[in-house]
Amino acid sequence: MSNKGYEFLEHISDVQVRSWGPNLKEAFSQAALGLFDTITEIKNVEMKLSKSIKITSEDKESLLFDFLTELLYLFDTEDLVFSYIEVLKIKKETGNFSLEASLKGDIYDPEKHSIGTEVKAITYSYMKIEELQEKVVIEVIFDI
Repeated sequence: MSNKGYEFLEHISDVQVRSWGPNLKEAFSQAALGLFDTITEIKNVEMKLSKSIKITSEDKESLLFDFLTELLYLFDTEDLVFSYIEVLKIKKETGNFSLEASLKGDIYDPEKHSIGTEVKAITYSYMKIEELQEKVVIEVIFDI
């Protein structure tokens, strides 16, 4: 996985992230890192535990939404924060898209991890997945 492939864009009331990578897997991975960098500074998150997740959705936008929502759910229910997120596979099969990802991180600890912005939900508003010849660019908004 490459270095930081996301940035925060100006948004009037929420957090907007643009992520990119040479392919869809990397752009999804970078969008997920942008989510956790919103919640806390991921540079301070150690890779003490590993987790794998699988998601299936009807299209790419739903796959991105469901993937980021699952990561937010892991933070909300298990206090997990991740500093390494690698989407291993994105496949289209029988009309659906599936994703497999490997995650590494730690349990959120306010003593070690800064308090960032509370993300309430991922939104479909203005979500964009642009597959260009040389790279994939994603824009997504986090409701805060």
